[in-house]
Amino acid sequence: MFNVRSIVLLVVSYVVIPRLTFLPQNVHSVLIFAGPFLIPRIFDWINVARATSRSVPVRPTPPRVQYALHLLFVSAVVCLALSLSRFAPENLFLTTQSHIRTETSVLFARLKHLRPLTDDDDALRTKFNYSGRNRLLYLAYGPDTLLNCAWCSTSDGNDQQNYFLYALPKLITPHIFQLTVLGLATSSLVGSEGTRFRIHAAITGILLMVVEGWYMGTYDLSVNRRAMLVQDLDSAHWRVRLLRYMAFAVVDMGLAFVLWATSTNRWLAKPVSIAERMQKTTRIAEETYNKMRALSLLTNSVNRDPALRGVREAYWRTEGQVTAEVVQDEAVTAQINAVLAKIDLSGLEGRVGEVADGILKGLDDERSVVIAAVLMFVLFCDG
Repeated sequence: MFNVRSIVLLVVSYVVIPRLTFLPQNVHSVLIFAGPFLIPRIFDWINVARATSRSVPVRPTPPRVQYALHLLFVSAVVCLALSLSRFAPENLFLTTQSHIRTETSVLFARLKHLRPLTDDDDALRTKFNYSGRNRLLYLAYGPDTLLNCAWCSTSDGNDQQNYFLYALPKLITPHIFQLTVLGLATSSLVGSEGTRFRIHAAITGILLMVVEGWYMGTYDLSVNRRAMLVQDLDSAHWRVRLLRYMAFAVVDMGLAFVLWATSTNRWLAKPVSIAERMQKTTRIAEETYNKMRALSLLTNSVNRDPALRGVREAYWRTEGQVTAEVVQDEAVTAQINAVLAKIDLSGLEGRVGEVADGILKGLDDERSVVIAAVLMFVLFCDG
């Protein structure tokens, strides 16, 4: 028999996935063959998570989780701001709309028409005049690495690895700050709601750092040799910088959503364990016992003191007289009769039954917890 889920799976597996031709060929092939098997498991996992969450009541966001959410929000905003071109180093080729084969004199003449030249511009002009390969290194690792790496140039021209090693600390530094933010948001200061995802956050941050390091370490400089137009230039340094901070913002917002959803029991809620239920029941019983004991002491004190006992008797005597006079008033009697006439007795009886069933169910649950605690205690004593 076909149901809605089966129809959706068929459409996604055999209509949607084959049309995702913009994906890499390997990913597209894996989705075509593994999609019909992975998608049902994903649906089952989501249904199990939803069913578990429904069994636990939704609660407000814990205060310590709110601090983590504020930290992640600030980090995401900062990352989005840093991804703007305003905070990135200037790309001379895009600024002057020049391709890779433009003469150095022409390139800096165009730049001079746009703004005054600086000492760094003169140093870059010297680098570009010295070797055309420096332009490729400029696009791959940025102007700072090309200008400040004094030991990178080699006689055989195979200096890309040296430039990469020089740029590696600056590449890793933003990832260290990101890992610090993720560590604080999932630390023990946030509580169990944060430490629950500490390993996942650490793996995500380290994976981003490894992927960026691997990409820049294996980057092919010859890509820009074949660029004929400005639009064909691959400004790897600026592109990777943009993707890095965008990925940081996405990770921060994703972790913030996960912390909010799980801490409020809206997603992946953990049912209360037997030990926590026993501890909560014991604490409530002790508080109730202390209140009853205090009430008993207060009642005994009132009964033993003649003056207090007389005040209590006078209060109830006056209360009875006032209530009787109010009920005998014609306006009050008319209002009471009007309210009684509007009451739906059958509906009220049903609601009272539901409340009674809920109370009895709660008593049964608490009774089972107490019985389990007693059995554990007896077994421990026998052992």
